[in-house]
Amino acid sequence: MADPDALTPDHDAFWAWWSSEGAAACEAGIAAGTLTDLAEVITERVHALSPDLVWELGPGATAQHQLVVSPEGNPDARATARRWLRAAPPATATWEYADARPASPDPASGGIQVGDATVDFGAIRIGATVVGHHVDVAVHHPLLRDLPEQARGTVVFISLDHTLGETECETWIGNVEAALEEPADALTLDGLRDLVAQVRTDALDADGEPTWVMLQGQVDGAPLMALAQVPLAPSWAPHLDAHLEVDVPFTDATAEGLPAPGALDDLRALEDHLTERLGGSGRLVAHETGRGRRTLHYYVDSARPTAGVVEAAVTGWTQGTVAVTHTPDPAWQGVRHLRT
Repeated sequence: MADPDALTPDHDAFWAWWSSEGAAACEAGIAAGTLTDLAEVITERVHALSPDLVWELGPGATAQHQLVVSPEGNPDARATARRWLRAAPPATATWEYADARPASPDPASGGIQVGDATVDFGAIRIGATVVGHHVDVAVHHPLLRDLPEQARGTVVFISLDHTLGETECETWIGNVEAALEEPADALTLDGLRDLVAQVRTDALDADGEPTWVMLQGQVDGAPLMALAQVPLAPSWAPHLDAHLEVDVPFTDATAEGLPAPGALDDLRALEDHLTERLGGSGRLVAHETGRGRRTLHYYVDSARPTAGVVEAAVTGWTQGTVAVTHTPDPAWQGVRHLRT
């Protein structure tokens, strides 16, 4: 059953159309080779959700067909696409659904036509460097030096999406550049996929959930401690598109401005309370502690009244006034400094 809390009128209208006629029309169009006749209708339905979304049909991973509605890298449209997916009916043997383009079964197959040039994926080589919990890449193909800069960028990003799929690419790939010369110790696209899979396995726990890393620093000579989720990327939970910053003062502090044991217990209890009150509408992704304050970084669903829930939940804090700041932030820029 679709998640009823995920439905909006636009999502409701889309899935009502899909269930009553859209799915059957697409099946018939695929079988008859007349799917282009439906393209305008599907586009109109998808653009009713957001004009920034694109769609495509293809074979499913387990179903016969897959309908993909993608934000195509646009952070402002990620949440809409994920809410559309959360409202989807259960997958069947015929149809499954995704809010990001999947990886190709064979990264080395096929290619990209750029003007008169064909950039075949099998000839692409990747310079890859693991940095913390992401991979920086330099993408090389012999034809790149003959292409204008914009076309080079198209080749680079399409080849990465083709290899990893949009979600894995946004989650685990860091800096990206076009390399006009083949990098030393270069990987094939298959090799890049294997490397990213290893980084992903190392970062997640046995249940496939994010792990946490501790970071340390100083501000004006005072120690600053931070704990951050890995991966700290909006593609992990794109429907959580607003930053809820909860600034909590504490008076029971050490000489260095860190929480004393009693304050530490109180802070943990407050964190647990806020997380419970938010439920599935929000997630704590990081916190920073120093100079007598702890800042909790939640990402929340902007379609829910999350700020009011948290403001009501912190009124019992006795060690100062808690400040709650709600900021639209679909790209998770508010925690960018804590990514590893």
